[in-house]
Amino acid sequence: MTDEVQDIDQARRIARRFASEEGVNEARAEAYADVWYEAGKDDDASTETALRAHLRRRFAGSH
Repeated sequence: MTDEVQDIDQARRIARRFASEEGVNEARAEAYADVWYEAGKDDDASTETALRAHLRRRFAGSH
């Protein structure tokens, strides 16, 4: 089983779950996920784990 992000809707679901778990703005998390997905991700880092790490970095940088 892989945790590869298959489509933009899955990326948004992951972002919403992340926002709920971390207590951050859901709309912003989704926007960050959209940009991450649309940018083509990284060929080596297109997993849920990579998306969550990206979201963590983005929200850490916004404090």
